[in-house]
Amino acid sequence: MIFCPHCHETCIVKNGHTRDKIQIYKCKNCGKRFNDLTSTIFSNCHLTYEQIVVFLQCFSDKVSIRKTSKRMGVNRNTVHLLRLKMLDSFKETKKQIKLSGKVEADEIYRSINLKGTKQKNMPRFSKHRSSKGTTVRGISGHKVCIESAIDENDTMFFEIVGTGPITSDMVKNSLGTKIGNISKLITDCKSSYEFLAKERHLNLKQVKSGCYTDNEGNSLANINSAHSGLATFLSAFRGISTKHLQGYLNWHTFDKYLQYSFTELQQNNTLLKVSFTNETNLNINNAYDNYSGIDFDAVYSDFHYIPSRTN
Repeated sequence: MIFCPHCHETCIVKNGHTRDKIQIYKCKNCGKRFNDLTSTIFSNCHLTYEQIVVFLQCFSDKVSIRKTSKRMGVNRNTVHLLRLKMLDSFKETKKQIKLSGKVEADEIYRSINLKGTKQKNMPRFSKHRSSKGTTVRGISGHKVCIESAIDENDTMFFEIVGTGPITSDMVKNSLGTKIGNISKLITDCKSSYEFLAKERHLNLKQVKSGCYTDNEGNSLANINSAHSGLATFLSAFRGISTKHLQGYLNWHTFDKYLQYSFTELQQNNTLLKVSFTNETNLNINNAYDNYSGIDFDAVYSDFHYIPSRTN
């Protein structure tokens, strides 16, 4: 069934071909023209089928942007844009996540990374590349809070929920939207999870800090293992900008889904299908915007930093 990507109506007629011999359609409802690549990651990209296959294979193998561009024979900026569009398309898959059965939940924190931000747009003084962490010790507002969970079927969930220590509202607006028919929710002893459990009438089991299990044998071993796997995945990239971090979290979740559900050949076919079916609105004009939901100027307002606007 072909439908219009603009108004989602199905009153469609054929309306010629592109220079690359791709079928063009016209919507009788809104009058707009489109083709099979409209709203996909390959929209407005003049690539051959062979180059697309090379990109998807390199993406699947986590090959660097520089090496991928050499294999494809295109500019690195083209590959970077394709990667960002691919990551954005995974948001459609993230929407479908539902946790069931026994669920373990916890949060992790990462320092804010402003990689790719121009000097005139910086909310604070630039740091040397060797610098790690923030100038504030502990879990401060300068760290990104990522809510995470995994159920007994190995379905994982990662979402940026804000900065600083996790709150009950963060838990409710993230984990609370992904809970399906669960039999048990296992967390640490933070009160923010207690509010959600009370509101949703969940069977909450909390493991005290410093203990591996509670008196019933419940533990957070699976979610801790998921955190370790995520850290390994993210370490393969040379610094990830916080404004695009959610895309990499979605990529890791989707990658695990492929590994658990399909053979290697099926994984490649599924990735190919997703790249041509999942929608994305990213293009050269908005791909490098901030999609983290975090206002960096507000986070670093205590720095009272006034950048030079001469560049």
